[in-house]
Amino acid sequence: MADVPHPQSPLLPERLLHGTPHNHPIEHIFGISPQLPCLESEKTLVHFVLPPWSKETDWEKDRQARFIENIFLGVPIGYYVIHAPQWRTSGVKPMSGWLLDGTNRITAIRDFVANKISIFNGVLHDDLDELTRERRFYHQPFPCFELPYTNDLQQLRSIYEHLNYGKMEHHPRTYSHLLVK
Repeated sequence: MADVPHPQSPLLPERLLHGTPHNHPIEHIFGISPQLPCLESEKTLVHFVLPPWSKETDWEKDRQARFIENIFLGVPIGYYVIHAPQWRTSGVKPMSGWLLDGTNRITAIRDFVANKISIFNGVLHDDLDELTRERRFYHQPFPCFELPYTNDLQQLRSIYEHLNYGKMEHHPRTYSHLLVK
């Protein structure tokens, strides 16, 4: 249901997330064009670029395995949030394509595909026949919420922190050098 315009409540801030939902299957994260880091401080995960402040996954192997098992059991696995990729004639714009939420889930998927995680008492990705992998894993929904491109680093950091609230604290850093001039 689309938002119906109405006067802004003085008690509440404006909505933080505006963007486009996409109903992609899991296989989409492996099929998209790889995003490349613009800065040395950016890392990648599968085909996504992680913001410089993004931390490594904090899920233990058991939690990753439970997450993958939920995929096979048909349990909804949530969505991931990306900052829209944006290009200019000289290449990709800074902060383009950042994965703002979903690092733990995408890491678990990547590790399962690489046979680093076993599920259901020892079953690896490669133990499953191709049809089972396609139907019960790769074709399962993993929706994406794509935010429109912005060069507002503080806004992206705020969105990241809201999406990842309650997780381990990130140490504040200055990223003013990322701002597009």
